[in-house]
Amino acid sequence: MANFVYFISTTYLQDNSPINENVDPKLLKEAIKEAQEIYIRDVIGSGIYDELQDQAFNSTLTADNTTLLDSYIAPCLKYYSLTESMLPMTFKFMNKSVATRNSENATPVSIDELTLIEQRYRDKAEYYADRLRNFLKENPTLYPKFLNPGTGFDVIRPSNTAFLGGMYLPGNNDDCFYNYDFPEK
Repeated sequence: MANFVYFISTTYLQDNSPINENVDPKLLKEAIKEAQEIYIRDVIGSGIYDELQDQAFNSTLTADNTTLLDSYIAPCLKYYSLTESMLPMTFKFMNKSVATRNSENATPVSIDELTLIEQRYRDKAEYYADRLRNFLKENPTLYPKFLNPGTGFDVIRPSNTAFLGGMYLPGNNDDCFYNYDFPEK
C-alpha cells in the first residue's frame, strides 16, 4: 500500500480526549499511525483495512464503510492512540539521555501513575475493539473481506479477541495441580 490515510485526525483525537490542544501534532500523528497499523489492522484484518485505505485515499468511501469508520473504528483508534502517545509525550530522546518532559505549571506523573492511566485507556480501546469485531461478525454480507481477507504471507487475518494477557485460574474439577507440592507458608 503506497498511500497511507489516517482514519482519525489529530483534531479529532484532541477534541475527543483529554489531550491538550498545545500538544505537538507530530507526536499525535505518529501515535495514530502506529495504533492504526498495529491494533486496527489486527482487529479488522488486511482485507477491510486495505479497502478502507484505498476508498479513503480515492474519496470513494461507501456508506457502509463510512459507518464502520465513524461509529466503530474512530472510537477504538482514539483510545489506542492515547496509549501509544503517552510515552512520547512523557519522555524525550535527547543527544545524551532520555529526559522527562515537564512544564513550569505542571507536575509530571510517576511511572506507576502513567502505567495505571495507560492501562485504563487500553481497557477502553479493547472494549471498542470488541464492539468493532462483533459488528463485523454480525454483518458478513456487508463486510465479506472480514472473513476472507485474502491470501499471502503479508495478509493479516482478523484477531479473535481484543483482550491481551490474563491468567488461567483452575476450577475445582481441574487436576492440573494434583501432584504439585505447594510450599508451606
